[in-house]
Amino acid sequence: MSDSEKNSIFLNEYLMHAECIFAVGTSLVTIALIYSQGDGFAIFQVLVKLFTVITMFFAYKKYSWDVAKGIMGGVLFCLMYQEAHLVLEHLWGQEDFDAYLVVGVQGSIYLAAAGMSFLMTIIITINHFIINYAKHGNPGNVILNRIAIIYKFVVYIILLITNSLLDFSKTIEWETGLQYLTDIAILLLIVSIESQLDSFKVLRQELLKQKRERKNK
Repeated sequence: MSDSEKNSIFLNEYLMHAECIFAVGTSLVTIALIYSQGDGFAIFQVLVKLFTVITMFFAYKKYSWDVAKGIMGGVLFCLMYQEAHLVLEHLWGQEDFDAYLVVGVQGSIYLAAAGMSFLMTIIITINHFIINYAKHGNPGNVILNRIAIIYKFVVYIILLITNSLLDFSKTIEWETGLQYLTDIAILLLIVSIESQLDSFKVLRQELLKQKRERKNK
């Protein structure tokens, strides 16, 4: 494979390495913080993301794109399950949203962002499989997926800021913040790998074709 093919359309190989190292580092620190709390589910979900990121990295190094895309699906489901647990079981099921509303504006923003983040993850997950398994690629869904991922980046930044402003346990703040940072790195990995998909290349070819046609007029 030539050097030009080693890089994705959006991100290069060095950034892929940095994303993986960052995700692994934040995951290990998160595990250290939550280990003493005895939360088995939280440890499990961090370990799943840690394992899939490492596996995805080796798939990328070997340029086994089919394997990397399959692993990416596992990461997406992990993110979706994690956020469903936060929004549906923790915030709604245990009615912890009352505590967030009491602390004021930042708590309300945190609740809204958590719900929106969950919805964006659903959209990204659905589009991931449509993109991967569409017979001839689906440029329209690629664009929708990019919009959802960008929106999710913004939501994660809002969650990080509001989380730091909430007057809860410092350990919980650090744990939650590190998980958001890990998820941002994972989303960047997803964009890196998705930009290798045939469906995106189809979109790129169509855009170049339209550009040439406008020049020829």
